Amino acid sequence: MRRVANQRWMRALTIIFGLITTATVTALKQYYPRVFEWADLKTSDLRLYRGAIDRPTGNVVIAAIDDKSIAELGRFPWPRSVQARLVTVLREYEVAVIGFDVAFSENDPGDLEQQEVVHRLREAGIGETVVQNALRSSNDLAFAQAMQQQGSTYLGYFFRSHMFHEATGAEIGSFRTSLLQPWPVGYNLTIRAPGARQQTYVATGYLPPIQLLNSAARGTGYVDIDDDSDGVARTEPIVIRFDRRYCVPLFLAMADAYLGRPPLTLRFDADGVSGVEIGTLEIPVSQSGDMMVRLRGEPGAMPRVSIADILARRVPAARLAHKVVLVGLTAHAIGDRIVAAVGGDFPGVEFQATAIDNVLAGDFISNSMYLTAVERFSAWLMGAAAATAAAFMTAFSSAVVMMALAGAYIAYASWQLSSHGRLLGVIFPLATLLATYLMVVSYRYFAEGKEKRFIRSAFELYVHPDYVATLMQDSSTLKLGGERRHLSILFADIMGFTSRAERSEPEPLVALLNTYMTAMTNIIFETGGVVDKLMGDGIMAFWGAPLPAKNPARDAINSAISMQAELRKLAASDRRFSDIQIGIGIATGDVIVGNFGGEKKFDYSVIGDTVNLASRLEGLTRQFKVNILVNQQTYDEAAGDYVARQIGLVKVKGKDQLVPVVEIAGHQSDSVDPARYRRFSDALALLRQGQSPEADLRSLQREWPQDHVIEMCLERLHSAEGNPPRQIIFEFDTK
Repeated sequence: MRRVANQRWMRALTIIFGLITTATVTALKQYYPRVFEWADLKTSDLRLYRGAIDRPTGNVVIAAIDDKSIAELGRFPWPRSVQARLVTVLREYEVAVIGFDVAFSENDPGDLEQQEVVHRLREAGIGETVVQNALRSSNDLAFAQAMQQQGSTYLGYFFRSHMFHEATGAEIGSFRTSLLQPWPVGYNLTIRAPGARQQTYVATGYLPPIQLLNSAARGTGYVDIDDDSDGVARTEPIVIRFDRRYCVPLFLAMADAYLGRPPLTLRFDADGVSGVEIGTLEIPVSQSGDMMVRLRGEPGAMPRVSIADILARRVPAARLAHKVVLVGLTAHAIGDRIVAAVGGDFPGVEFQATAIDNVLAGDFISNSMYLTAVERFSAWLMGAAAATAAAFMTAFSSAVVMMALAGAYIAYASWQLSSHGRLLGVIFPLATLLATYLMVVSYRYFAEGKEKRFIRSAFELYVHPDYVATLMQDSSTLKLGGERRHLSILFADIMGFTSRAERSEPEPLVALLNTYMTAMTNIIFETGGVVDKLMGDGIMAFWGAPLPAKNPARDAINSAISMQAELRKLAASDRRFSDIQIGIGIATGDVIVGNFGGEKKFDYSVIGDTVNLASRLEGLTRQFKVNILVNQQTYDEAAGDYVARQIGLVKVKGKDQLVPVVEIAGHQSDSVDPARYRRFSDALALLRQGQSPEADLRSLQREWPQDHVIEMCLERLHSAEGNPPRQIIFEFDTK
């Protein structure tokens, strides 16, 4: 019951923690919107322009002031007589609407010179007829007359504002702070909902065409383009307020003219601009009054013709008849380039032409307050779902749920864009989902990990950590039974510990044992061994299970050598260990390893003849007075660079079979003198040749009188009564 209650409490905390994370991400978006906005802008570009792109309608054509035109007509800006000829020729081509994305805020330079000539003629008393004939040759006048004859020509102008055109120095004086009549094209109808805020972009001045051209044009519209926070132009401001008038951009004025001049309607609600209508066609805009322009591709996607070809009448009539023609700069050397979502060198006139094409095609991208609410709702819904999934499911299952939620939202956003032109943001909802999932999974990991670590640390007091780790991965191994495995078994014991225990007080003896056992078991663990049992002063360990080992025999021998070295370190730093010696026996072979015991209590251990042999070898270290004894199989499988010697054959208690044993003195790189062990092995090799090694052994004994193995070998030779055996055999009745 307590465990169930803990699980319920942990699940509740997980969900609460997930909701807190979702709220945190929402607050971050509120206070640091630029980060999310930048990511959404880049993602939107990929979604819009990294696939099939809608082609232009063909109803909008750019009359390009390009390199070819400049080469044929001369350096730009041209005399207004060129624009006059252009309008006249376009009228002959039966163009529906003409627009100029070029500023005409000053008189033609040639007209300024002409006015000086007229002034001098009048001062000289020349007849008025001659003066009027001179005036009729004005470039500006010719341009104005051509526009009046065409009847549907629109001119562009710029606003002055911190958000749009920045004017400095002499330019500031050219901007007007009040409207010049005839006024720019404005909205025919403004509708305000109750509580509406008439919040739009506001300009502080504008740069209209000169009075003559302003009066002759069908209308004027602004050509300002505002960049997003990342410096990329994606939108056109569809309304700017100036001098108490809601002005219309050039692209919308031209589209309106092409559609027969239906009324232009501007709507406001409590959030700002709520809609723009051209007749019955609704144009989706943001609350600030921005229309997102859906580009038709890289520069050149919109139809364009060179002005030089138009003036020379080299353009087929079908390419221009009944079309909207926008005149603007495409030559690189004379500016009017912007950074667009499809490239960093995009002609401004093509951006304007694309906006006209969007209106004529009714092909819009919506990014309204409604979609923002959908994003927020989706973020909270997915955050709550991710927290719930993480609370009740495994990490893998909840990850699958998270991926499914993310995929479903992306599919929904893609459907909204392709079917309805609604650009639903993906960064905020997906960031909320990811952050919530990572946080709740991390919380569960640390919360459950804390509980598991507590259980594991308690369990490791009774069984080996490796076995505990195996159980944590697969609890099915926690059952009675075993399997045959090839292992190396080690027994270690303190020599003479029983008599020492009889002479010592319990407390210091236990303290000594604790220090000793900590040092020895750490070494066993470091070499990948499993400490099977701690038996008073004895240690039983094995290598090769539950996790497989590449070379169990080598690991066991290396552990034994390290244990002897660690004991010497303890003796050097702690006088309690100055007279302590340990014997280590190692045997390698097939054993049964697994859980042994009863249903209520069992141990992970090993059984078999190899285990008994290792125990007997540990006991024989006292007989031979050596530190490490291994069976021949252990030595052969280890194949290490050891200083060792084959002692002979041993018949241990309980076994009839003779076992070859090897003493391990250390590694070749240790401070062990290998000469004694090599000479001993050479001496015993004489037995296999039918010769007596007694002379060699006695020579060794004189040099190393403390070597008890040499003494025992000499005793066996004496007992042979002059008939040296082929092998030296040791038989013991005790362990």
